Amino acid sequence: MRAEKHKKKRKRTFIRILSSFLILMLAIGGGYSYYVYHSFAKTVNKMHQPMERKKSEKRTKVVTLEKKDPFSILMLGVDERKGDSGRSDTMIVLTVNPNLKTVKMLSIPRDTRTMIIGKGFEDKINHAYAYGGVDMSVKTVENFLDIPIDYYMKINMEGFSDIIDAIGGITVSNDLDFSYDGSHFPKGEITLTGKEAIKFTRMRHQDPRGDFAAR
Repeated sequence: MRAEKHKKKRKRTFIRILSSFLILMLAIGGGYSYYVYHSFAKTVNKMHQPMERKKSEKRTKVVTLEKKDPFSILMLGVDERKGDSGRSDTMIVLTVNPNLKTVKMLSIPRDTRTMIIGKGFEDKINHAYAYGGVDMSVKTVENFLDIPIDYYMKINMEGFSDIIDAIGGITVSNDLDFSYDGSHFPKGEITLTGKEAIKFTRMRHQDPRGDFAAR
């Protein structure tokens, strides 16, 4: 139970980081914001992989950003390690309307059971990435929500670190004093660097008090 609470808190931290990114993108202007925007742009370029298709099957025409067409993005937070294709621990759908300057965000619980498009059976939605990568994840989410997905952003742990450093760190509320992999995380409100945030996030596999958490 304790481990499950820690998982949820770290997931909220990840979502808060992505929210900060969007707010900066929408409210950009002048000095420091200009610098932060370009820091993000470089980070996104490293993480971005273009889709092979020109448009979603749920679109009648191709989305054109120059015309400020509304569009949607699937953001995948993936922890890929050697010998393991990984799963999308975080799945967030963003719908953006440039004309109205609005962004709506929906976080999909990773344990949500749905039809895995391309496999023909139901499973946890985050397993789509392990089965078929980004393409299968996108198609599965489109089917689950019945909306088009126009773009995607895959954020691995290194990209996660870069994003946090680009916004000057992330502040979290930590309810337990513990040390992990050479870093100390005191109880209370703490500000984490990118590398520290990775360590904090990866603690979902182990209870800081010494007990292994059930996955």
